[in-house]
Amino acid sequence: MKRFLKYTFLMLLFLVISGFIWWKVSDYQVYENRPQKPMSEYIDLEADFQKLFQLAKDGETIILPEGYFKFSKALILDGKRNVTLKGAGMDKTVLSFREQTEGAEGIRVANCKNVTLEGFTIQDAIGDNIKAIYTDTLTFRSIKTEWTDVPNTELGAYGIYPVICKNVLIENCVALRASDSGLYIGQSENIVIRNNKALENVCGINVENSENVDMYNNEAFNNTSGMTVLDIPGLTRYCKNVKVHHNKIYGNNLFNFAPAGNIAASNIPGTGLLLWAAKETQVYDNDFSDQAFPIFAISFLTSYKIGQENEYVPIAASEQARMEVSIKEETSLREDAINGEFERDKKYRPYTENVYIGKNKYSFGSLRKKIQSKDGFLFTLGMSFKDAQLWFDGVNNPDGSTLCIDKNEAIAIADMDFMNEYKNAAIKDGAEYTCDAKPTLTNK
Repeated sequence: MKRFLKYTFLMLLFLVISGFIWWKVSDYQVYENRPQKPMSEYIDLEADFQKLFQLAKDGETIILPEGYFKFSKALILDGKRNVTLKGAGMDKTVLSFREQTEGAEGIRVANCKNVTLEGFTIQDAIGDNIKAIYTDTLTFRSIKTEWTDVPNTELGAYGIYPVICKNVLIENCVALRASDSGLYIGQSENIVIRNNKALENVCGINVENSENVDMYNNEAFNNTSGMTVLDIPGLTRYCKNVKVHHNKIYGNNLFNFAPAGNIAASNIPGTGLLLWAAKETQVYDNDFSDQAFPIFAISFLTSYKIGQENEYVPIAASEQARMEVSIKEETSLREDAINGEFERDKKYRPYTENVYIGKNKYSFGSLRKKIQSKDGFLFTLGMSFKDAQLWFDGVNNPDGSTLCIDKNEAIAIADMDFMNEYKNAAIKDGAEYTCDAKPTLTNK
């Protein structure tokens, strides 16, 4: 008997140790270790660069030389017209803000028209590597934005961040290691996002409260979540007419390193595309590979666990707090939008609305990836470890037109029934949301 008990104990111990080793050495860490270049190898020509930006004339092309350069404060273009900033090429012209002491951004573009940024790498700004605001006709081409340290909460929030802009093109860019989003487009219109790579961020590509957006031929991989389309209250515009197609969204299983209290801290590892109260959004011809939760569709009424244990904060409140912090300096210009409250925004519709899911490719990854986060474990357990292409909070638009799943696309829906505390959670075949054709998007 004693021998049997000893044998049983040793077997259990072996299983526990094996499970622990498997948990630690399996494919959880998906970022690469990239050595930082010592600052002693960066050249200090800050005074010359500041003059180039400050004295830029309308119609001028500013040539940024090849080399590694360091800065202590932001480079600012304000009120310029028809200006191009052109480096010698990605990884050839490198601008480092690792020792920044003034300002929140690396490069700031404000109140401009027809500006192109092309052919350079920008690193390690305190807040956002490149921020553009109140600018019409803006191109980001062949830009790399990165934080050079390993993923952690101290890294900056956004790599490329146009907000309240129009006629924006982001192409052939690379975004790495933002503690929120590599590419973040906010409150803007007429946007094309194509042929970019976003990796090792909390969210790869994020489109917030924007309209007339075409997002295609991008790769989002090795992030916590690949892409997001969201619509939140109290801002200058709402989500409308967004197309997400022909993208490769795969292997987004990185641990979440967003600061506590930031809404990005609720992103669940294993998520391909998060549709957060998205409106008039079409999702088709994408490749969702190695994703526990390929598409996540939730309303703004759902509350998420944010930061502290057992403390549930309404999404609207937590997102509003983030906005106040991230663009605090624009408070005087956008006071009503920044301070707008969910209850006061009478025009805001908190539901998923007119979201079309067409033909996409899916694969779900290993069990390890599904349960690596607490929420992921609970969701997977609640659905009896079954796979589903679409994960849905179960909150339907009372006016109808919540989801439209193409009749030729047979997918499973994990209806989690969040608002009723998972009471009626179940895997459904999606028949109630089937539609005959892709809905027509508005162009207002």
